[in-house]
Amino acid sequence: MKREISLRIGELGKAYPVQLSKAGGWLLVLIALGAIALVLGAWQVLSSARIYPKLLYQKQKSSLLQERLARLHRESDPVHAEVATLDSARTLISSRFGQSDSSVAKAAVRWSNARTLDALFPDPSGEEAWARSLEDLGQRAWMVREGLTNHVQGAKRIMAKLEATPSISPARGQVSSGFGWRLHPVLGVFMMHGGQDITGPTGLPVIATARGKVVTREFSSSFGNYVVLDHGDGIRTLYAHLSAFRCELGQEVRRGEEIGLMGSTGRSTGPHVHYEIHQSQKPLDPLPWILPTVLVP
Repeated sequence: MKREISLRIGELGKAYPVQLSKAGGWLLVLIALGAIALVLGAWQVLSSARIYPKLLYQKQKSSLLQERLARLHRESDPVHAEVATLDSARTLISSRFGQSDSSVAKAAVRWSNARTLDALFPDPSGEEAWARSLEDLGQRAWMVREGLTNHVQGAKRIMAKLEATPSISPARGQVSSGFGWRLHPVLGVFMMHGGQDITGPTGLPVIATARGKVVTREFSSSFGNYVVLDHGDGIRTLYAHLSAFRCELGQEVRRGEEIGLMGSTGRSTGPHVHYEIHQSQKPLDPLPWILPTVLVP
């Protein structure tokens, strides 16, 4: 049994009748399927040719990322050690200088969106968790450095205040007269003695008892040659009856620096240094301000 079909080329083209047997029909179907398979195969080849460079680039990029990740693994150990060292230093400084621990250094690591995804969909390889821990380490390092910087600045302020606080004797000698009421050795009347007298040989060095600035360097009938140092915070010290000056007006001096020589100028019965401490223009007993040499040389 034959079947007739017509082939037309173009919409207005001439129709050509073709007679096909049953075997010829199946052959035509196979040819059509083969053509379709050929077209699909060609399309797959062209698609692969277009995608292959992208896959190759992604493979190279993945290899570079793996190398970078391995390097970060190696470099994370020194960072851990540095953070631990900084944290120990911060704790030591805060305990030595009585500072409260920084809230920045103790702040909790923020729970990010990425961390939420890690909790909901954990990474089997552990790389994402490691990356998060490395991120936490960097944040922790920043916090510790910030806290350490604050503690160091606070320690510097405390050290500067201690350096400017009178804490030693102005001369190495014997205390002949302390702070308080006494019978004046020259005037013969009871008067308030606003300082402390330390005796010694003429020319014995008289030193600054703390860091300060020379604000007075002159002679008076009662004090003779005397020097006044301003230490800040309303604290001043006075050194009187000097035989010579060893400082200049306006000079910045350090604790232990020589500012004059012991003498007997002014109203005095013998070589000594009259030492006074004033806070907010009020005289204080110098004795509690003189610490043992084992604490302050």
